Amino acid sequence: MRAVQICCGAGGSTLGFERAGIENVYAFDFDPVMVEIHQVNFPKVPCVVKDIREMAAGDLPEADIWLCGIPCEPFSCAGLELGHADRRDISFEVVRLLRGIQGEWPRYVVLENVPPFEHTPAAAAIRTALIDARFCHGIEAVFLYADYGVCQMRRRWHIIAARQGPTPVPTPTHSELPDLFRRLPWIRFGEIRDQGATGYASARALKGVFRRVIRYAVLYGDAYSPQVVGDDDLLPTVMSVWRAHINGTTPLIYSDGRLRPPTLLEAQRAQGFPDDFQVTRTQVEQWKAIGQAIAPPFAEAVGRAILSSDKESTRNNNGSYGEE
Repeated sequence: MRAVQICCGAGGSTLGFERAGIENVYAFDFDPVMVEIHQVNFPKVPCVVKDIREMAAGDLPEADIWLCGIPCEPFSCAGLELGHADRRDISFEVVRLLRGIQGEWPRYVVLENVPPFEHTPAAAAIRTALIDARFCHGIEAVFLYADYGVCQMRRRWHIIAARQGPTPVPTPTHSELPDLFRRLPWIRFGEIRDQGATGYASARALKGVFRRVIRYAVLYGDAYSPQVVGDDDLLPTVMSVWRAHINGTTPLIYSDGRLRPPTLLEAQRAQGFPDDFQVTRTQVEQWKAIGQAIAPPFAEAVGRAILSSDKESTRNNNGSYGEE
């Protein structure tokens, strides 16, 4: 099967689909740095700098799957939550592309964003556009990525839509506790810890954390408490704003009786990227590439679900069930 990566970022979904056995035939992103990182890691995949606002459905090559990670900053609780008023929002451009679909391609559409996106007018418009384009089978849900082998409490909204049944449903590979499905236990922080990490928090930095606790309590009536992560824990949602220093969202890693921020390598591993994935840019751009990516293990699970669904659909259409 062939896939097009829309707003591909550094290539988390590209890597996941590749692992699942899906051929990525085209990718584009507005950010030239993300395109550069994508080209370095996936040199065989055509990847270009393109603004989705200037793209039409007919500009994309024929492919079975469209996958789009809709930029989450306009809807994330870590930002200002301006929604469509945020100039970075391209959700209605995605609607425009879906409305422009003609013919038989694509046969599957996968979309991603943060959970609050589910209740926006853009999400409602996307549902309507998919139905109009004859995507009559699908699943819409908020998935916990830890259930797919990702060492963090990352939750993301997804629509996985198909023109023919059955509905592609990504099968969880991990669980918090042993279960009847023999899924593996969640990957805990001790398994991804960066053994060479340094940069322990100073007393001054920790005092700054305590000052924020008090300030948040005054402003919001609910004290902010940074998460302290040990070997048996999962990281909270990896965010690009961590950037290897302590701020309002950065967890504190407990290590040898001291505290430190996570390293980029730990964030990379927590997202499910291999250690040799190359993000050789400035620190800000490195954290953006990792923090904003779709976690490859989840994308792989989606790819496998689509392949399984497509095989089942083919068997139904060929009437082979009656022959077995």
